[in-house]
Amino acid sequence: MMRFARRLLSALVTILCCPVAALADSTSLLSQANAANPTRYQFAVNNNAEIRNTSDNKAFTIWWQPSTGTPAGVLVTLHGHGSYASDEFYLWQPYLQAKGYAILALQWWFGGGETVADYYQPHEMYPIIASLLKEKGVQPGTVLLHGYSRGSANSYAVTALDTSSGNRYINMTLSNAGGAAADFPPNQQIAAGALGVSPFSGIQWVMYCGELDPDPTINGCPAMTAAKSWVTQYGATVKLLIDDPNGGHGGFMPSSSNVTTALNQFVPSPRTPTDTSTADCLFNWAEKAFAQYFAPAGSASQNSTPYRYRYYAGTGNYLASNAADNHIWALGTATGGQLLDLGPAAGFLGSAGCSAP
Repeated sequence: MMRFARRLLSALVTILCCPVAALADSTSLLSQANAANPTRYQFAVNNNAEIRNTSDNKAFTIWWQPSTGTPAGVLVTLHGHGSYASDEFYLWQPYLQAKGYAILALQWWFGGGETVADYYQPHEMYPIIASLLKEKGVQPGTVLLHGYSRGSANSYAVTALDTSSGNRYINMTLSNAGGAAADFPPNQQIAAGALGVSPFSGIQWVMYCGELDPDPTINGCPAMTAAKSWVTQYGATVKLLIDDPNGGHGGFMPSSSNVTTALNQFVPSPRTPTDTSTADCLFNWAEKAFAQYFAPAGSASQNSTPYRYRYYAGTGNYLASNAADNHIWALGTATGGQLLDLGPAAGFLGSAGCSAP
């Protein structure tokens, strides 16, 4: 009997004192978020946010948009470890309301434990995000993805999944105090080319680090400086790395200067699809306007997903439109053998006299 009592006591101590993996369901997780910070949760309710269970009944989303009409842009935000979507909503919504932007906050932690299985993985959370954006009629090129801490560590793979899917909702990513760990399997997939040769092509990036972060090589400025080089390697354009000399790990949001500086870098740019006839029209124009690079004229267009392209044997160059990002690309002797992004196809339509599809 004494042995049984000791075992029972030990089990109770383990349950009460130690974090355990969550057997989450959406309703109980919502209650948990409310209990953790009633002020922040009620803030979402009071602002008439749409709080919805995920289809797998493991988590929830919070969606809010201005009552004035179609939002100019959308912030999708991933909270940090052991946190809640209601925290992110509370912190971000006032800034977004001032900009006329909507917000989608995803609860991606299941409410207990700290293992990989206690969170959605990028390939699990991205379909949830994309489905809701599609339902809300969000246009490609109008989304700013934000991730804080552990959310930031996952922001790289979520961005790559968006580009490789062809959806291209994300225009800019804000990675906030969470580096791109080389041993994280989704990042290893990116490095291996599983999500494309340049999965960050066409993506603008802003990053934040605090000089006082207690884990500098994981979340601090050394980590984010390395992440800056890493995303650039795969096609991203890093617009800004905010190096905060007075910031700790959570130093981004308490400073309104940090937040407004980052938001001001975001320019929603709806992407216009480029169909085959428009691509061919642009190719024909380029052959006349830039004959020194694209000759002889009249080469047959070919397709290799996601590209429609022409090869010019006389000059050793390729010219292509990319259905994934709706940009025009060049490759060959004129680019030194490097794949060169010439910019959005829409930017050439006027000069070329071509019509949008």
